[in-house]
Amino acid sequence: MKDAQELIARKDKLEQELRELEDVLISAGVGMDTPLVDNAGFPRSEIDVHTIRTSRNMIHRLRNDHREIMSEIEAILHRIHQLKKASDEAGTSTSAPTSTSSTSTTRSDERPIPFAVVNAVAPDSPAYNSGLRRNDQIVQFGGIHAGNHNRLQALNTMISHSENQTLTISILRDGISLQMLIRPRSGWGGRGTLGCHLLPL
Repeated sequence: MKDAQELIARKDKLEQELRELEDVLISAGVGMDTPLVDNAGFPRSEIDVHTIRTSRNMIHRLRNDHREIMSEIEAILHRIHQLKKASDEAGTSTSAPTSTSSTSTTRSDERPIPFAVVNAVAPDSPAYNSGLRRNDQIVQFGGIHAGNHNRLQALNTMISHSENQTLTISILRDGISLQMLIRPRSGWGGRGTLGCHLLPL
């Protein structure tokens, strides 16, 4: 568990550095693929081309580091899930039927209720860099939850008004509750401001 906490701390630090570098691009009005030369092939005079290029290179490097850390975190979470599953199965096999039923009901009552599932995530998108992965179940996205999402319409409205704002997401992954930060933004190189597709549950 200590390894996971250290990796999550490193992930959070990387994400903060990425946000700061992305702010440099946003303040200059450019994205990762915006041309830095004019029609005549000369460097654009209205922006600091050197700073933009340096920021882009650092973003590429940090995104690669972020992908590696997320893979390590996912591997650790998978091991934790397997250990938890084995422990639950061992507890079930040694418990009386009435006791098992009572325990199951309690867990069901306490379990957070997801309202959407991640169907796809584009590489290097805001969703991917936040840590979202396919099959993650969304419990809360900003202020949107199972009681007010209105078949995701409320979520879509909130996201459209939250570009470049940091939002907190609560998810379930393999039965484990996780929290992460996401900042919807355009200009990341793909469609939409999240780069993921959600389906209502």
